[in-house]
Amino acid sequence: MNEKAVLRRSIIDLCKVDSTREESTDDAIRKVREKRGNDDKENLWDYVVALGAQLSRPPFDPYREKIRLKTEIGRKGTTKIILKIPILLYGEFNLSQSSQDALNLALNDLVDDNSTIGIISKGEPYDERKYSHFQIVNDVNKISDPEGIVMKYDDISIIERIKKARKEFCGPILVEVDEDFSEYTHRLLETGVDGILINTEKITKSVKYAEKHAISVIHDARETINAFYQGKENDGVSLIVTGDMDSTGKIVKSAGLGADVVGYNISLLIAKTGSYSEDFFDEIVTAKKIYNHMIATKNELTGIPAAIGYSNFHNLSPKDFRTSSLKASLEGEILLEGVNKTYREIVKEILDEYINTKKVTIDQQQKQKITEMILLEAN
Repeated sequence: MNEKAVLRRSIIDLCKVDSTREESTDDAIRKVREKRGNDDKENLWDYVVALGAQLSRPPFDPYREKIRLKTEIGRKGTTKIILKIPILLYGEFNLSQSSQDALNLALNDLVDDNSTIGIISKGEPYDERKYSHFQIVNDVNKISDPEGIVMKYDDISIIERIKKARKEFCGPILVEVDEDFSEYTHRLLETGVDGILINTEKITKSVKYAEKHAISVIHDARETINAFYQGKENDGVSLIVTGDMDSTGKIVKSAGLGADVVGYNISLLIAKTGSYSEDFFDEIVTAKKIYNHMIATKNELTGIPAAIGYSNFHNLSPKDFRTSSLKASLEGEILLEGVNKTYREIVKEILDEYINTKKVTIDQQQKQKITEMILLEAN
């Protein structure tokens, strides 16, 4: 039995018996995966769903009303990069010349269709490109001719390199951070960085996030940026999220958790759309498939916010989602289905009720410590 069979069975059971099931659908799916011997981490994305439009916020018709996807990367005083779809192609890769040609054709066609996306790469793309390029650089003296640059964080020289680059470069500067981003992001932003890039696949393999999901990384990164701007307006700092964002659903959920732009793996894109045979690769056909894939993604990215009741993709927030997973609720501060509260809020309420009922004397710091111990045990 697979996951789809479990879902079908649960629907049939509900139709037959108007009573609570002894086993939840989530638990049944977990058992199926355990029988398959799947040692991978539990995919919490599967337990997060969008909350549809309501009477207080009716849906939009994406075919009749414009749904805004436009995204600007760059703070005040910086030459901003404008994306018409909030996607940056990203990945450390070695593409064949044919794949590079197909990709370049597709990205130029997307610009012509007012559907601009950008690209992050170490190498220099084509001279005749119409799309924006972020160059991955370690040495600021080797910046070629990009619209933006990406540096990787190191705690030795990053601040000095940013300052030097800012003197000579007016485009957006992004920094790819590691798992300790919460400790130093404020210094990066004070130095003038335009965006923070997190790779959830890399960070969730670290010791700090070993038992956590990408949801936790995105949530924590957004909270870190928000803490820097507490009491003042964000002047344009962007959060770019890359990793396992290989579907429209994950892109939308990432945006709801706080991502401004999502990095889409280039190699995965080519693999999904390439036309291969033993000795043949059709560049024109592949370029058209890449183009069609991105246009389809664009349509989905406008359709989902519209169904939720937004005309702007970036209005999505954690409150627009629900989850049946306590772990997902805890890691992303997502409301639980049925109760419309986060797991953290429920724990706090129960603890407050116990303290009041038993008339326990406890200060706020002790209460916070007990709450965190309960949540840590649950996670």
